[in-house]
Amino acid sequence: MSRLLTPEELAALRDGMPYVPAPRESYHVVVDAGHTELTPEALDALQIGDVLPLARPARSPVEIVANGTTVAHGELTAVKGRAAVRVLSLARTSGRKRV
Repeated sequence: MSRLLTPEELAALRDGMPYVPAPRESYHVVVDAGHTELTPEALDALQIGDVLPLARPARSPVEIVANGTTVAHGELTAVKGRAAVRVLSLARTSGRKRV
């Protein structure tokens, strides 16, 4: 979903404030399980079945990110055959209000 920033959000960005409130309609939530670096050649050579090792230990908590801000940590699990994440801890973000 794309949208234009509100005048208040633009003013906050100009003032250098670290936090811009997210829209109340919905949050874009991403579960970040890890990262890796690939050269352009390695990316071009990817094939079905290849395994990419991540830069974090197996079974370590994943980050739960809402609108670009880490809000919690969790563990990967499954619910009725679908991937899911169980919340293990909440991140303390000053200035963030609960909805």
